[in-house]
Amino acid sequence: MDYTSLVLLTKNTSSLPIFGPIWNLIVNILGQIMNIIYIGLETIGIGNIGLAIIIFTLVTRILLFPTSLKQQRSSRMMQLMQPEIKKIQEKYKNKTDTASMAAQKAEMDAVYEKYGTSMTGGCLPLLLQMPIIFALYRIIMNIPAYVPSVYNVYANVREAIGGHVVADQLVKFATDNKMEAILKSVNNLGVGKEGVTVEQVDNLIIDFLYKLNPDQWKLLPNVFPDAAETISNAASQASHINDFLGLNLSTAPSAMGFTPNAYWLIPILAGLLQWLSTVLMQNQNKAMTDGNEQSAQMMKSMNIMMPLMSVWFCFSFASGIGLYWCASSAFMILQQLILNKYFAGQTDEEILQKSMEKVNAKRAKKGLPPIDEKSVETKIKKAQESLNKVEEKRMDIIAKQNIKTKESTDYYQKNAKPGSLASKANMVQMFNDKQDKEKNNH
Repeated sequence: MDYTSLVLLTKNTSSLPIFGPIWNLIVNILGQIMNIIYIGLETIGIGNIGLAIIIFTLVTRILLFPTSLKQQRSSRMMQLMQPEIKKIQEKYKNKTDTASMAAQKAEMDAVYEKYGTSMTGGCLPLLLQMPIIFALYRIIMNIPAYVPSVYNVYANVREAIGGHVVADQLVKFATDNKMEAILKSVNNLGVGKEGVTVEQVDNLIIDFLYKLNPDQWKLLPNVFPDAAETISNAASQASHINDFLGLNLSTAPSAMGFTPNAYWLIPILAGLLQWLSTVLMQNQNKAMTDGNEQSAQMMKSMNIMMPLMSVWFCFSFASGIGLYWCASSAFMILQQLILNKYFAGQTDEEILQKSMEKVNAKRAKKGLPPIDEKSVETKIKKAQESLNKVEEKRMDIIAKQNIKTKESTDYYQKNAKPGSLASKANMVQMFNDKQDKEKNNH
């Protein structure tokens, strides 16, 4: 079975969402990168999943660096334009009429245009990263599907114990030995599920075997004594493949219980690195949260929640996922330090000038005139003039209505003291006369 077939078969077993052709393309490309890295390590005699994960994480962070750079630049631009944005927001505070909201949007758009960015400028790079991040988890959780040499280690065991026909026995083995979490992650090996093919069950068994820790491997020959030798050899190879600094990457820290042990180092390190990464990001965006109580509170909450989530996540899942999480956070911290130093060496004027040059270059290709401060001021002025015209029209309508009301009141109350019974009777009589006159005219 070739590499492409493995990917196509095992992708149906993943619990992560499928985003269609683009998702599959990303997964296949990153899967090939992981395979190349592992083959390279095997060539020099150190075929190890832990090292492969760290190198793989570094490669993906390098691939994502352009989007991170764009996001950081957009964040810096937001800091520069924040005073002007706040001024506009204050100007239209508590004004909810359509004209005011339209004018506010026009002025805000003009400011964003002035700084060569948009409201979604900081979010777009993050959205572009999301499919890649999902793909990374998919690959780390299903290494055998993307690294054929690792797949073969477990395929030998699968064939020795009887292939797909032993799925029921493996489910019983897992249930008896309290491996419900593993069973859930591999869709219960397809047992009791409709529409599951033989090939899918075969690959689910590979996923199941890959997730076994050394102690669980020792129990497997009790169920399949005829395959004891093959199981023992595979267990030894699996231990070598998954061993990283004395930790088995297929073992979740939670599986070791709540007594402090070496496996706790991964979730603890993940929490610390996530905290440091969040602090660095907060310092970089400090100007945006100054004076904004809601944003400051949100940042404060992130400083607490993100590290705690990292600890819980890395404690619950296999240590291989935790290692990826730690490596990713470490490289993000390094990346953030590099970006901070890069942007610290540029003045606000230089950053703004570069941004405007890029914007105007794009506008020139579309045949549009360049943007400068004067053109932006003109747009803001037009937005204000438009609002003034709407307001003048509204006030004119109100004035005319007031005149009409006064004329009507004067007509009905003439020759009588206002508010008197005579005035009211006169109003009724004059109203009736007016109605009769209008009927006669028709």
